[in-house]
Amino acid sequence: MKRLWQISKESMHSISYSKQAQLDLDSAISHIASESKVNAISYLVGYEKKIEVLRLNPYMGIECKVKLIKRDCRVLIHESHIIIYKVSENISEINIIRIFHGSVDYANKVNKDEKTNEQNK
Repeated sequence: MKRLWQISKESMHSISYSKQAQLDLDSAISHIASESKVNAISYLVGYEKKIEVLRLNPYMGIECKVKLIKRDCRVLIHESHIIIYKVSENISEINIIRIFHGSVDYANKVNKDEKTNEQNK
């Protein structure tokens, strides 16, 4: 069994962000920083650690269908936020699709986004 420090960078998935996910993350950090810059930094450090673990374990989130999302993706929770992502094994990449606050009806929003994307094809 390999230990964490023995895993090479080649076995890690790369991370990419949709434009909307980047906006979501920026918005979340800005909102937290408006209350407390210290909390925003703490949140971001924790977020980055979670993403590093995700790079090693791309299937650690639950399948979206469990959360009634009609899309091939996975859901990961970080503090009060829900991270929606898709794993592309053929290119060893994880694409962060959206990041929502847990109080948002994220399943409905993601399903609407998917429906809009299909209609625009």
